Amino acid sequence: MTINRIINGVRWRIGFLVKTCADCMEFLKYYLLYPFAALYRNRDIWIVSERGTDARDNGFHMFRYLRENDPSGAVYYIISKDSADRKNVAPYGNIINYGSLKHYLFFIAAKVRISSHFMGTSPDRSFYTRKRDWIRLPGKTVFLQHGVIQCDLKQLHADKTRLDLFICGAAPEYEYVKATFGYRNNEVRYTGLARYDQLHDFETKKQILIMPTWRKTLHARRARGEALADSAFVKRWNSLLKNEKLLNAAKRAGVTILFYPHVELQRNPGLFVSTDPRVILADFAHYDVQTLLKESALLITDYSSVHFDFGYMKKPVVYYQFDAEEFFSLHYAPGYFDHKTMGFGEVTDDEAALVDFVIDYIENGFSAKEPYRQRSTAFFPLHDRNNCSRIYQEILRLES
Repeated sequence: MTINRIINGVRWRIGFLVKTCADCMEFLKYYLLYPFAALYRNRDIWIVSERGTDARDNGFHMFRYLRENDPSGAVYYIISKDSADRKNVAPYGNIINYGSLKHYLFFIAAKVRISSHFMGTSPDRSFYTRKRDWIRLPGKTVFLQHGVIQCDLKQLHADKTRLDLFICGAAPEYEYVKATFGYRNNEVRYTGLARYDQLHDFETKKQILIMPTWRKTLHARRARGEALADSAFVKRWNSLLKNEKLLNAAKRAGVTILFYPHVELQRNPGLFVSTDPRVILADFAHYDVQTLLKESALLITDYSSVHFDFGYMKKPVVYYQFDAEEFFSLHYAPGYFDHKTMGFGEVTDDEAALVDFVIDYIENGFSAKEPYRQRSTAFFPLHDRNNCSRIYQEILRLES
């Protein structure tokens, strides 16, 4: 037995003990506070959140709608004290500090829990996700989603979530979830995503946004203590950021390239490098994703669901999928969405071809091609500013 195996075994046992102790503490908090939460159950409390640390996604947009249209209602937003997004929520009031006593009481007592993430309204997402069968929560749970679903996400099937209302952002997604995720009639509804209300007024800059998504293989490398910088994933994206043909074309046209890695990758600063002044390495703390999507003229991504937001706005996308076989075998199982036949732009696994596609869009003023615009129209038959309103009506229906 090697020293590394011994060390890893000790780490695993310590981690298991720490997690077990933490779970016991959460159980204790829940069962001690449950009787006291009953004092709040007659207040018709609605709580809204994302992940407890942010306010820039569907949860925030839904909360803002509720506060603007019924400011007297008992609707509260849960967010941590030190969140950079707290300023977004402050104008609307009714803020609950994440992890506070009030958070626990209102979470247990709430008549409606609304979040863009599963168990996002809870004081501990990991615990309440893993132990959901051990916990009794009165009231209804509304899942706003973080983005349009394109793969078969087993963790969101009905037997894993017990959701009362599952919101969908596109027509084909709705049909797929309703047919395969195991929910009952009326539990899955196509309303459009809450944040899509804000995707109608925007001014586009001469800016290309690059947003690759996360990989479970990278998580495995991190767990093994292997350097993420040595992964093929990081090397391929770094190569693109240094591509001279792309950088020269951007310089000639006065185009800025903004690279926004997945938030999981932002935990490892320094992975992605560029010395070119036209390349901006963006992060969660200083850039709002929806703002970037609205102001950018072209999106380069692999499989990230942000391409749906771009497609909704009928702006061009280029998909760089150099590891498709690995992604769909190790990260997400394939679903209904085929990027080559349903996507909003070209698909390639080759850097040179990708750069040629991008340069073509630059030289043609970033105009989306008609076949891709037609795909967008078919994919999003609901294309208006009434998404939050439809969601609100569905919640009222759910209550009745």
